[in-house]
Amino acid sequence: YQHLAGAFGGPKHYDPAGIKPAHYNMYITDYHVDAMLDCFTESCQEIDIDPDTIDDAVMVMNSVRSDITTGFALRRELAQKRDGQDGEDQLFSRLGGLEGVDEFVTRLYECVERDRRLNQFFTGAKLKAIKQAQTDFIIKTLGGPSDYSGRSLEEIHAVLAITDYHIDCFLQLVARALRDCGHDQETVDEALISAPDNDYDGDNQDGRVTGSPKMVMHGCTCLFIRDCTII
Repeated sequence: YQHLAGAFGGPKHYDPAGIKPAHYNMYITDYHVDAMLDCFTESCQEIDIDPDTIDDAVMVMNSVRSDITTGFALRRELAQKRDGQDGEDQLFSRLGGLEGVDEFVTRLYECVERDRRLNQFFTGAKLKAIKQAQTDFIIKTLGGPSDYSGRSLEEIHAVLAITDYHIDCFLQLVARALRDCGHDQETVDEALISAPDNDYDGDNQDGRVTGSPKMVMHGCTCLFIRDCTII
């Protein structure tokens, strides 16, 4: 609010030069900025602020969009370059091979089971089967030895209301689990930011994710199965 107060013409207590470094290590994209501006607009409308004032305020807030999203864009580009140079099998090796991926997935599930935003997707008698299938899927996607033979990601999540919100929550936990397992920020970035350009189908008005995931961690998100009916 300190930045906005100054940006809207009030007392200035925040240096705008701090916006970019403050957001650099966050995974904030244009999608998140748009969502924030939508929430701001709706809030203003609810308290009867006139439309012209809302438009002016949104324009001011939107002026710092690039400062907020630059970190994601740059880190994603660097991660994609490393991935292209090293190959997916190198990421598999850096994650610690079979034992490392298993450790990561174990830690990830510990996080998911405590997260109220997501844990409803990970309940039921087949939780152990889901965990094993997800581990095998990650290993296979990263170029490691795997016997994964489950259904395609599209088929698995076709009837599920998985939105960008769920993906963002899941990826937050992926990053936390990777860091908890001792991986450096570059490895975390490569696992998270080397994402497909079209995971989200904008023509889908209910917000479901229907794209064809090409990146392992986004693919893992599509293994969300209500009541654990994965296989």
